[in-house]
Amino acid sequence: MEKESKKGKVFAYVVMGIYLLFLCWLILFKMADSFNKIPSRRSINLVPFYYGEFNGSRFQLFDIIYNMLVFAPAGFYFAALGKKKTISGIGGCFILSLSFEVIQWVFAIGSSDITDLITNTTGGVVGTGIYFLLRKLSRGREIKIVSIIGAVIEMGLIGLLVLLFMSN
Repeated sequence: MEKESKKGKVFAYVVMGIYLLFLCWLILFKMADSFNKIPSRRSINLVPFYYGEFNGSRFQLFDIIYNMLVFAPAGFYFAALGKKKTISGIGGCFILSLSFEVIQWVFAIGSSDITDLITNTTGGVVGTGIYFLLRKLSRGREIKIVSIIGAVIEMGLIGLLVLLFMSN
């Protein structure tokens, strides 16, 4: 496996940092463009995969897939940049997700849900798996490849956000 360059790792940390900021904005601030638009509620659900009568359904497949997708990059970056790859990827996502759930409850800015913790961590498992697969296929250039893809996606998101805020 080819060693990643120092510039490549710095670039990866920057892309990961931007991703984590987006993740905080998405999960904690519900993509609000001002503090008064952040929902104020405190609830906790300790029954896995139970949504009550939320939107007329007890099981929300979209929510599960969405949580896994948004946490897969975290699993990848934690595994790629951590010393103990598997523990860093999965454990990092578990701790990050648990932190988000606790912060939502403490500051009454959302619903703390065990299902979110499970599905976010599962997304981390997927991202960690993608890291190992890409590492095998890319011969040591996995961080560079994913960082470039991540940077392109983030630039697109930033462009969309600028358009969104300009139109309001």
